[in-house]
Amino acid sequence: MIKKILQGFLVGVGAILPGVSGGMIAAAFNIYSKLIESLDQITKKPIKAVLNIWEYLVGILLGILIGFLGIAYIFYLIPIPLTLLFIGLILGGIPEIYNLSKPTSKKIMPYIIIFVTMILMLSLTIFGSNITQKDTLNTNYILWFVVGILLAVSLIVPGLSGTMLMLMIGYYGPLILVGKNLIESVLTINFDLFYGNVLQVLFVAFGVVFAFIVLGKVFNYVLKRFPKTFYQIVLGIVTIAPINIIFSLNDDLKTHENPVYIFNIQENWYMWLIGIAFIPLGIYVARLFIKEESNETEKSKRSNT
Repeated sequence: MIKKILQGFLVGVGAILPGVSGGMIAAAFNIYSKLIESLDQITKKPIKAVLNIWEYLVGILLGILIGFLGIAYIFYLIPIPLTLLFIGLILGGIPEIYNLSKPTSKKIMPYIIIFVTMILMLSLTIFGSNITQKDTLNTNYILWFVVGILLAVSLIVPGLSGTMLMLMIGYYGPLILVGKNLIESVLTINFDLFYGNVLQVLFVAFGVVFAFIVLGKVFNYVLKRFPKTFYQIVLGIVTIAPINIIFSLNDDLKTHENPVYIFNIQENWYMWLIGIAFIPLGIYVARLFIKEESNETEKSKRSNT
């Protein structure tokens, strides 16, 4: 149970961290299909669907909540090491994704799909920052609903960073601030701060639930009908992910109130050194989780036979 909550926690944090994708972390841990299948069943058998993944859901919720505070306080103190740790987590899941995507024949199309996906994701990172919307002073609740949908998309679509989407429309900073304010209002029993932020968070939550129900069905259908093609796309996304994540991180940090340019190696060499040391740790943790997940799957199959 603790392992599943921890996995969910990392998925939730991954949805909040700049450049990282919660769905990609779930795919790396080999729990993606289980989450999508349960989301598809949420309207048919809601109680059973929730019970099947409740540990992951608790972890995801904790990860998102703590992620809001972590980004506001801790992440911006050591952004490069934490980001490289998550890159390690993603890299550790590539062998499983490769096995799921491996074509049954020697056709060239699967490799074209992987290559095209890599180019598209890299293009989104390179050109996405050019359409960022900075003015968020005059917001409305419909836009917060859209923000919730985009946040859910980052949890459902492997490799699509919610942060990147938020940065593109200019809502990453406001989302982090609203989440941080709401959590602080509860911890400090500040009713004025609570009422000033709770409606925005509720509309974000409505958007998340809506997207989970609709997109969960879509992705479960695709997984069942075209599993190889789906994981070939995921493999392309995950393979290019480290580059996308680093550049998205740089785009976010250079617009922060205390700008940081991560490619200034002369100033950040020690952060890069620590971060590079964290990559093997991330790979090890991912492999450990995947191994235990595989063992549980095998035990479950034996018990059903």
